This record gives sequence, C-alpha cells and structure tokens, in this order.
Amino acid sequence: MNTAQGSLLIVDDDRRNCLLLAARLQSAGHVTAMAENGWQALEMLRAQPFDLVLLDLLMPEMNGYQVLAHLQADDTLRHMPVLVLSAADDMDSIVRCIEMGAVDYLPKPFNPVLLHARVGACLEKKHLHDQQVTYLQQLQTFNAALAQRVSEAMAQLTRAAEVQAQQLCEMEATLAISLALTSLMGVDELLTLIMDKSKEVMRAEASSLLMLDQAAGLLRFHVARGTAGAALRSATMALGHGIAGWVAQTGEPLLIPDAYQDLRFDPSYDKRSGFRTRSILTVPLQVKDEVMGVVQVINKIGEVAFGQHDLNLFLSFASQASVALDNARLYARTKAMAEDLRQALEQERRLTIEKAKMEAYIPKQLVDEISRNREQQLALGGKTVHLTILFSDIQGFTRLSETMASQQVISFLNTYMTAMTGIIEEEGGIIDKFIGDGIMALFPPISEDDNHALRAVRAGIRMQKRLYSLRKEWAASRPELAGMQIRVGVNTGEVVSGNIGSETRDYTVVGDNVNVAARLESMSRAGEVCISEATYREIEGHIAATKLEPV
Repeated sequence: MNTAQGSLLIVDDDRRNCLLLAARLQSAGHVTAMAENGWQALEMLRAQPFDLVLLDLLMPEMNGYQVLAHLQADDTLRHMPVLVLSAADDMDSIVRCIEMGAVDYLPKPFNPVLLHARVGACLEKKHLHDQQVTYLQQLQTFNAALAQRVSEAMAQLTRAAEVQAQQLCEMEATLAISLALTSLMGVDELLTLIMDKSKEVMRAEASSLLMLDQAAGLLRFHVARGTAGAALRSATMALGHGIAGWVAQTGEPLLIPDAYQDLRFDPSYDKRSGFRTRSILTVPLQVKDEVMGVVQVINKIGEVAFGQHDLNLFLSFASQASVALDNARLYARTKAMAEDLRQALEQERRLTIEKAKMEAYIPKQLVDEISRNREQQLALGGKTVHLTILFSDIQGFTRLSETMASQQVISFLNTYMTAMTGIIEEEGGIIDKFIGDGIMALFPPISEDDNHALRAVRAGIRMQKRLYSLRKEWAASRPELAGMQIRVGVNTGEVVSGNIGSETRDYTVVGDNVNVAARLESMSRAGEVCISEATYREIEGHIAATKLEPV
C-alpha cells in the first residue's frame, strides 16, 4: 500500500464533522469509515484493520481518553496509531493524550494542510511499524528454522561422534588385545582380557568363554564376566546342548534376538544364576578347523538385541582368542622340548667337566676310547636332530695367556665368555660346552619354520663385532689384548642326540656335522665367520657371504 494513503477510522459523535473530515481525507485518496462513539469504534477496530484512528476527545458514553485506555489494554490494538482531534487545545490535554498512546494531536477547527501533513506522518509511522513487525516475524521464522537445522545438525554430529567413539573403542580394544598377544601375558589372563574387552566394546551385560573337553563331551566355563559370572564358573554344558553346545558341535556362529523364543536355548542357567537372558551372540573358537570352545556375549545394553555389526566384531575377538589358545598350546610344547634339551645339555656340561678331570689322571688314548664307546652307545639309543652347530676359539690364546698372571687370565676369560654367551643365548642358542677358551653352541629349531642357521650365523657375526668393541675398551687398561682375535665356524645338518654311555650319563650331540663345524672353526681366518655349504643354503638371501675354495 502507498504510505501516503490509508484506511482511516473517524470517531466523532458529530456526524457533520465526520462527513466534512471524511470528504477532505477521501479527496486525498484515503479510505474512510466513521464511528459515532467509542464503543462502536472499538468494535470496528476489532472487526477490520485500519491504518489510523482520528479520535474526538469529547464524546458521550465513552470519551476519547477512555478509548485510548481501552486500546492500550488490548494487545492486538495497542500499536494502533491515534491522531486526536478536539476543540480542547490546552497543553494538559495534549500531554495526557500523548501519555495515553496518541501519536499526535490536532486542535479544532483544524487546518487542512496541517491535517494532511500529520495524517501522512502518522501513516508513515504506521507503515514503518508494520514493516518492523513483518521483519520481526520473518526473523522469528528464520530463527526457528535455523534452530531446527542446528538441532538436526547437532543430532547428526552427536550420532557421528557416538559412531566414531564406538569405532575408536573397537580399535583400542583390538590394539590392546593385539599387543597382549605379542606379550608374555599368561593365556588365562589374556583370555580374560579378551572377554572383558568384548563385553566393554559390545556393551553387553555379560560375556563368557567355554572350553571344550572332547574326552568328556562337555563345555566348561573358563571365563565368565558379569553379574552371573560367579554362579557359572563351575558349570558345565553337554556338547550339542543349549546354544553354546549347538555352536560347539556345528562350528557355526549364532545371533539370537530373543533367546526364549529359540528351542535350543536352555533356561536352566538363568534359573541357577538369577540372570535374565534376552539376546545372545555365540561364536566358536576354532584353530585349524578344530573347535576348541565357544565365546558368547549376552544382552546388549540400551538396545533390544545384537546386530550384524556386533556379530562381525565378535568374530574378530573370537579369532584373537583362538590365536591366543593356539599360541599357548604351541608354547607349552616348545617349552617342554626346550626344557628337555636344557636338562640334556646341562648333563653334557657336567660330563665335559668330568672328562677334563679324567684326562689329568687317565691316558688320552683311554679317554678317547671311552668317548668312542659312549658315542656308539648313543647311536644305539639316541635320536636324529637337524640343527646348527657353532664353534669359536681365541687365536693364539696359549701364547697370550703366558704373558698374563693367572688372576688376569681368569678375569679376562670371565669377561669374554660372559659377553659371547650372552650373544649366543640372545640368538636362541644353547651353550653345549666350554673347551678351554673355545665355545661349542647348538642352535636347535624352536618352531617348524624357524631358521636356526640364520640365528647361528648372526650370533657369530655379533661375536666378532662384540670382540672388536671389547678390544677398544681394553686398549688402555689391557694393551696386551688389543690385538686379540677369534675364529668362528658354523655348520648345519643332522646330528645324533641322546645320553652318553648310559641313562644316567649326560646329554650331547655327536656326528660328522659336529666335526665339520669344529673343522671349519680351525681353518677359519681370524675375525671371520666360516660357514659350510649346508649353512649357506639356509641363509642365502639374508646375509652376504664370500665363497672359499673347497677344503
């Protein structure tokens, strides 16, 4: 609408004045309506919109002041602009009207020019007010829409943050278990960690691990976490019975949203523990297609049931538990083998000491004959083993020791032997015997794919490097040792291991391959590691070597 024109309501009990005023206003393009008193004016204002009210103060029934009061009391009419027209031209009346909400005051008889000017000004103010209200409504609508969008965006961010937090939790749990798998943690502690992490990450009320006793055809609770854990630790379950028994028998995982609706579910365990099972997720523990047990989580916190993502995640936890069990089984076998070999070599160590003592009192030919007889007896009762043998010796030690006091020789040998033994043991080798200043070490296989030859050659190289460091340390305090060097020989092949002489004698290895290793050491150049063709075939591609002429 043009702000110079508007819809005006003229309120005056004098009809002649109303008609005269209406004619003047209509001539200016305004639309007019008339009310004879205040009550009629209020009804018309509530019935239809007007841009301006021209109000006479002195009227019967309800005067102009009362109309202004009613307008101010009505929230819908409070902002209606009112131009007061009255013969009363005293200042008190003007001030009172303005205070009661009138926007302007025009005394009668009015000047037509002044009338149009003040009506135009009032309409302009009304237009600005309406525009402000419109803008405010638009702003409120925009703010409401913006608030909704912000709320939706925050909800999406919250969901994304929850998903990321869950993914981070899963990654941290997987990392913790992976690190534990490579640590020295015991298998029981490791399995408990896996079940605790499964329960935490999958937000389950309870988790358990049952091991399969094939001989008895039973599943036994090995780990039980949750409120019912204590009541289940001594419980067993028949193979094929219940959810866990079915999974152990078939090797297939099960995701059951409502346990009590599944005929395979056995509610007796709930009755025993006081626990209420709703949803259950059970996965087999398999090592090379052999079922060793099952793991399960029960009741997802905050949700009705577990989902496909939970199943996939739990399968990964079950896989890690299976690896832990397989490692534990392999470790037990390896530890038993290592213990057997350790005891046997300890016996051989004692036998070597006895032999050295015998040579002081019995002719060498007789000692050699005893050794040959023992080797023959060993061949009859021993076993063939494929391993790597290392011999080392200090070049010119006899001549060197003649220049040193006895106490110095012992101190030097203790330092030297400690350093060399440490390297051999770090590489997984076993000291078979000390032969004066020489060392005989064995490197048996510690697993099916172990490269024992590589460990032995690596030990020989490290021994040469360590001696180089020792010589630099001795340069100032023991100059006579500054030029000391050692020879190292390594051979790989089958040897015979077993007791020497009788079941009460010590354990060692014998055979041509032991002799070849000793021969390689004696012909080796000082500062080098001489290896056989058989050893080189095992380490080719791992360590650089120079081929020598056949001997």
